[in-house]
Amino acid sequence: MTLPPLSLRGKLFVFAALLVLAPGLLLGVLADRSARDSLQRVIGRQLESEARHTADRLSVLLRSERSTLQSFAHQDLMREVRVADLDKRIAQALSTLRDGSPVRLDYVVVDARGRPVAASSPERLRDTESASSLARVGTEYTRPMRLGAATTLAIATPIPDPDGGAEALGSLVGLLDWSHLTRVLEGVREDLASRDIVASLRIVDEGDRALGVVGPVAEVDFPVTEGAGFAVDEAANGWIVGWAPLDPEVAPWRLLVYQPLAHALAPARALTRRLAVTMAVALAAALVLATLSARRVVRPLSELTDAIRGMAGGDFGGARVPVRSDDEVGVLARSFNQMASDLERAQRDLVEAEKFAFVGELASGVAHEVRTSLGVLRSSAQMLEQAIARAPEPQVPELVDMIRDEVGRLSRVVDDLLTLDRPRALHLERTPLSAPLCRAADFVEPQAAEKRVKVSVHRAEADPVVCCDREALQHVCVNLLVNSVQCLEPGGRIDLEIGLRRGASAGFRVSDDGPGVPEELRARIFEPFMTGRDTGVGLGLTFVKRVVHEHGGRISVGDSESGGACFEVWLPLAAEDA
Repeated sequence: MTLPPLSLRGKLFVFAALLVLAPGLLLGVLADRSARDSLQRVIGRQLESEARHTADRLSVLLRSERSTLQSFAHQDLMREVRVADLDKRIAQALSTLRDGSPVRLDYVVVDARGRPVAASSPERLRDTESASSLARVGTEYTRPMRLGAATTLAIATPIPDPDGGAEALGSLVGLLDWSHLTRVLEGVREDLASRDIVASLRIVDEGDRALGVVGPVAEVDFPVTEGAGFAVDEAANGWIVGWAPLDPEVAPWRLLVYQPLAHALAPARALTRRLAVTMAVALAAALVLATLSARRVVRPLSELTDAIRGMAGGDFGGARVPVRSDDEVGVLARSFNQMASDLERAQRDLVEAEKFAFVGELASGVAHEVRTSLGVLRSSAQMLEQAIARAPEPQVPELVDMIRDEVGRLSRVVDDLLTLDRPRALHLERTPLSAPLCRAADFVEPQAAEKRVKVSVHRAEADPVVCCDREALQHVCVNLLVNSVQCLEPGGRIDLEIGLRRGASAGFRVSDDGPGVPEELRARIFEPFMTGRDTGVGLGLTFVKRVVHEHGGRISVGDSESGGACFEVWLPLAAEDA
């Protein structure tokens, strides 16, 4: 099955989605991986640091207890170990030593044969299980052991012979409260919890056997190396472990600090969730922007398509699209509107050319018929004038003058019709625009002065040069000025502005303060036989428009600033001045 092609709107949606998703997913994966690696390193070093710190604290505590034990073992009092019946002073001294710290549970003296012979607590000597366990302690021993209901840490040190004997008299064993020692681990765990680090701690011996555990600890699938360090178990329920050794002179142990990998990487997962939410918001925003952009792009294109269809149907006047931007779409809209205007003007020129052709044919026929009758009327008037000269009548000369005037008027109409019929050959030459226009103003000045109408000429500083037929252009300006003079009342004013510039065109403007051109006449004022005056046949402006179009120019009518009529004529500049 062939999928239908995507519309431009759909393509914009897909592009916007890919623009957000592709870099977003790549950035998310990179950020998640980088955050996980960074967190693992940072937390691993932090756990290693906590392990070092805690191991140092335990080492200091055990070293202090061993130092105390060794100091007591070297006292002269301990020589009584050689005597079978020990002096009670040893037990009293041991009791005093035990009471000096809450971590000390008991002190026991073991002779050279491994028999407990003195203790800070006499019942310790009567406890067969304790005696058996203490007999196995020996010397230089540090390990948690179970004595009765309590777990103790036995620390042993040899008792030297005060008299200088080579062999030890026995050993002094200190029993420390193991649970009190592990409270240090509890404090570290609580301190880490206050910093939102869920951790567990464990003390292991040289065989990695657990000696003490605080918090739940799972088995890890990697070896713990010598010295301090950290490692990551990336199994499903993995851990981050930091470790550090205690002082080897105190005990061959290591302290391990664990944190569940899931809890350690919670900030990374939170970052991933925030990235996902951000990407979802960005995707939604991108789709909204794509919708608005698609509407902004597709709407002008749809309007352009509708305008082209209308133009194809012959509607050149309504084939316009609004210009809503200055980008490429706006340039396309302006270019289309310019093309539509050019086509509309070309169509209008073609229609007018057809009208001129029809009017020319009509004028040619009418002129032929009217000229024949005018010849008869002129001859009859001359004969009548000669007859009147022989027998004058009072009213006859007046009638003859009327006939002669009407014949002259009809002759001028016929001449105008023949002018429309015959396209004239233009003699184009480079001409400063003001030259023929100023002559036209001078030509009309007497007629305007007779009617007390003032004609004011305004010339621009730079006189544009156009290619024109000077006589024809002068005739155009004369027609426009005469029309204004005939429409104005005495005291009126006409302004002729010369040297207007617009792009590659130059022009002039004829405006007056008369009644203006009615709105209903403006669309047809340049058509043949269309006039708004009681006199005239409406061929002057038709001639004006024809001459302007033959020059490749255009003419328009509007309102002047004073409310009268305003005619503007625009002609192409000469090639060298365009």
